[in-house]
Amino acid sequence: MAKELFPGWIQYKEDIAINRISGALTNAIFFVDAGGKRRLLRVYGVGVDQLIDREKELAWLARLGRLNLGPRLLAIFGNGRFEEYVESITLNHNDIREPNISKQIAQCMARQHAIVKIYPPQQKKDTDDRHILEIWQNVDKWYALVMRLLPTLKQQHPHWIPLLDLYNFDQLGKDIERSKEILSDIKSPIVFGHNDLQYGNILKRDDTGALVLVDFEYAGYNTRGFDLANHFVEWRYDYHGERPAAMTEPFPTKEEQVRFIQAYMDTNKTELGMDDDTSVEEIQKEMEAWLMGTHLGWGLWGLVQASQSEIDFDYFYYSMERLNAFREELVKWNLLD
Repeated sequence: MAKELFPGWIQYKEDIAINRISGALTNAIFFVDAGGKRRLLRVYGVGVDQLIDREKELAWLARLGRLNLGPRLLAIFGNGRFEEYVESITLNHNDIREPNISKQIAQCMARQHAIVKIYPPQQKKDTDDRHILEIWQNVDKWYALVMRLLPTLKQQHPHWIPLLDLYNFDQLGKDIERSKEILSDIKSPIVFGHNDLQYGNILKRDDTGALVLVDFEYAGYNTRGFDLANHFVEWRYDYHGERPAAMTEPFPTKEEQVRFIQAYMDTNKTELGMDDDTSVEEIQKEMEAWLMGTHLGWGLWGLVQASQSEIDFDYFYYSMERLNAFREELVKWNLLD
């Protein structure tokens, strides 16, 4: 395939070296080395096309390439693609807590969010913003998929049945609608969100030390509060630790949240020329409200993955912890309402 897609790169298959990268939860990722050149190979996980809109993802990759944001897309094939390799190191779970790196991530997030000014969403008349947001498109699709997969999950894993029955997925449908009502009242601007800003999707360039965001499979229009909440929840994971599927690490403190949000706002103002008089505290409130949205989305995602993924990761534990966290947040906001 490499010979077909990149004529002149290699002569014989013995010339090529392939090394798998650990920690990816959706795809298998490899470094492919030959002739002094390295390319990144991404092979899509089994059944992942039920979770990800590939056409939408590839369209966004092309747009981001034109804006020089993220690695270039080099070639696509049936169940994967080749991407430009950026000479870099991938951040780890400790790096994102380092104050200067956290500020840099906030700057990257602000620049990516601003893409909405270049590629605004198509707003339908007489409708609210919910149909635009990736989170609700995904939740509706993934919830329907989970309901179809429940019998399969129970058949494949009988020891999961007590927990699945206890959770009550019929009630979850009502909880989802209630969360939509609550979050529709939270004012948070629509941005172009990464929506999966975990440490493994952030590279630090060897030459300049600048950060580069990668893996835009879940990217699209979402609220600012969602993308912030999603990133802060990712502080809780160490995907290379002893319990990679569990939230074992601390959530960012108020001080760490303020530092991140302030760097985000400063980038909007000084670099992007966006005038926003929203206070740090108001943006914190957006983030806190949208925690329920990020827990819900990834909880459903995890159950779909548990039914079909071949990647060595405890998707079932991950999904149930996230879905329980969603209900805890929902109870909290119901009491406040």
